[in-house]
Amino acid sequence: MRNIFTLLFVSFACTVFARDFRLSKVSKEELMEKEHPLDPSADAAILYKKGNTHFKIDNDNWVIITEVEVRLKVYTKKGYKYGNVEVPYYYKRVNGESVTFEEASTYNLVNGEIEKTSLKKGDDHTDEVSSTRRVKKIMLQDVKEGSVIEYKYVVKSPYIHSFPDWYFQEKIPVNYIEYTVNIPQLFTYNRILNPYYELKEDAEVNRKSLYARSAKITFQEIKQTYSIENLPAFKTESYIDNPDNYRLYVKHELASFRDLDEKETKYSNNWESVAKTLYDDDDFGSEIKKNSYFKDDIDALINGVNDNDKKLTIVFNYVKERMSWNEKYGLYCSDGVKKAYDERSGNCAEINLMLTAMLRYAGLNANPVVLSTKDNGLATYASIYSYDFVICAVEVNDKQILLDATEPFSSPDMLPVRDLNASGWLLRDNNTWKEVKLNTEKLSKEMVFVSAQLSADGTVSGKMNCKYSDYDAMMYKMYFDNIPNDKHMDELESSMGDIEISDLEYKADTENEAQVSYNFKSVGHAEVVGDMIYLSPLLFHTETENSFNEEKRLYSLDFVYPSQVRYNFVFAIPEGYAVESMPEATRLSSVDGITDFTFRLSSSGNQIQVLCISTQNYSTVGPEYYDSIKEMEGLTLKKQAEKIVLKKI
Repeated sequence: MRNIFTLLFVSFACTVFARDFRLSKVSKEELMEKEHPLDPSADAAILYKKGNTHFKIDNDNWVIITEVEVRLKVYTKKGYKYGNVEVPYYYKRVNGESVTFEEASTYNLVNGEIEKTSLKKGDDHTDEVSSTRRVKKIMLQDVKEGSVIEYKYVVKSPYIHSFPDWYFQEKIPVNYIEYTVNIPQLFTYNRILNPYYELKEDAEVNRKSLYARSAKITFQEIKQTYSIENLPAFKTESYIDNPDNYRLYVKHELASFRDLDEKETKYSNNWESVAKTLYDDDDFGSEIKKNSYFKDDIDALINGVNDNDKKLTIVFNYVKERMSWNEKYGLYCSDGVKKAYDERSGNCAEINLMLTAMLRYAGLNANPVVLSTKDNGLATYASIYSYDFVICAVEVNDKQILLDATEPFSSPDMLPVRDLNASGWLLRDNNTWKEVKLNTEKLSKEMVFVSAQLSADGTVSGKMNCKYSDYDAMMYKMYFDNIPNDKHMDELESSMGDIEISDLEYKADTENEAQVSYNFKSVGHAEVVGDMIYLSPLLFHTETENSFNEEKRLYSLDFVYPSQVRYNFVFAIPEGYAVESMPEATRLSSVDGITDFTFRLSSSGNQIQVLCISTQNYSTVGPEYYDSIKEMEGLTLKKQAEKIVLKKI
């Protein structure tokens, strides 16, 4: 079926008018186009995009040059945002990458003629994302509905072991996209292709000459061209980690390099080389060795403490309380650990390398762990340029305790959610390494206890107690910990609807727990019809919409962490009423126990008890489980919608 659909899609696309792929050759037909022929709902579309990556020698050193040309059509006002172009790049104080916009123009049809508005020199600017990442930005002028925009930029990189990743698929349709790589045979790269669409590939071998060391060198160069037409817009799915993990792409991992003296260096999966590079760097390894700035403070904290677990807790909490993360990512320190310590603020490397140094000083076997955060996507090979965050690990008896002091509500082995992205790499100063799993298998819990009185007019009032553990507690504290009670109550009322809250009490006494209790009154969850009352068993906790609404699932489901919600309700029914009927008890489980659901009711005298337990047992599951999970979700919603029926006697 998928092959038939693809064939029809391409056949229909053949009716689209031919285009000239050269810059500044925008046609009137392109400007007159009112909507995308294959996706009328699109706000914009890539008419064509071309990339070319090649190597050259600069001051006797290899550099990688990537040239990118884009022509884009704007259809609606929502498409104006595509006139704001951002190009990220890797920054170091010495010998970093550079980005240059060579051309950028907007084209409009005015009185039947093509009018061009060019970007002025100096209209670009650079933003700092982290200590090692920058973004070059431009804003094209005179962008309107119907505009066509063009731009060209060049990225120059000295990092031969960090070949640029190329993405073919965008959030808007792509009519034609082409990417060419030209790799000298001195280099060997492993190729990684995303499997969701098939690319057209062409290869040829050419002879190339460059000058190095005042001499001409000649070598064979492999030219590989990838292209694809009529790619649909990338559509994200519910419970997805990072869309960039699933867009059509090609990536290259440096396996080996033979220099001009015929010396070969192997790189593929070489974490020993990564560890050595980082530990030799003044902004990483040298910072871990420094301890004079904190010695007196740590000595005072751990004086007389012999238990290593207690030392770990004391030092970890000290760093969390003292330091404030400036929300800057990166593997390297920006201003250094000492300055960060004095100013009580730093990037992730400064805070967690400082933590590593303190724990080592306290006698623990602590080492840094590099990882790629969820927003950065999955890292597919061993390269410091694929990773954007540093945490700390303490090794004890072949196990490791993971620590991230940038988040005040984190605890040992409970990292912030942004860190939970497959695996990280523990790097020791003897250049050995170890892969560490970042995702947790521990079940986080939300327990809700309700004692309520149902009145004859359908009003429900009572007391609610909620207790959260582990990640559920962390998430609740991150959202509610520093807000006043009145706003806390407003937020809860807004999220649940048809409820009035009073007398709220909030506690977060322990690292991995949070508790909140309040009185409530609800008028929208019990309906009086004649001498009957129809009561929703879960009141305002009733779920009504299936979050799994895709017909087909292509990508894995990311639930972030395993979790369980347990509801215990006790209702006192009004005098003069008796139970007419209640939903039947049920227990459901999806394929392989991915999710479980228990629903049970009982009555005794004037009381009704409701127990509902919903469990998600895994943090991540494959798309093959989607149909089972979706079906079960539908059954649980149907069960929650059933009413307790009371009859007046």
